[in-house]
Amino acid sequence: MDKLEEKGLNPYAPGMYEGVCQERFCIVRTSSQMPMAGTNKVGTKLFDIIVYVPKTRYPDIEPYMQEIKEAMKELNFIRPTGNETPPVPDDEKEAFTASIEYQVLKKL
Repeated sequence: MDKLEEKGLNPYAPGMYEGVCQERFCIVRTSSQMPMAGTNKVGTKLFDIIVYVPKTRYPDIEPYMQEIKEAMKELNFIRPTGNETPPVPDDEKEAFTASIEYQVLKKL
């Protein structure tokens, strides 16, 4: 979250953004943890960066996602998994949303 905030990419923790989407923002959410094959000492922790742009600003979602990916490249201990969801409408937030998945190696 610190790197995204430093770059002005408007990150939030889950449940912290309230109301409808007025400007682009992203939510950093931890996901599952998995051990490496053959060990219970080291594994990976997955997390998602869920991206939101206002419904009227659909063309902005891809450039915003690219800005996030560029910022995340500066963190050498985190890597993208390659899993990304396509943009879909979120009626509750009046936005389009997509996600980018990352992983980090860690001791279990």
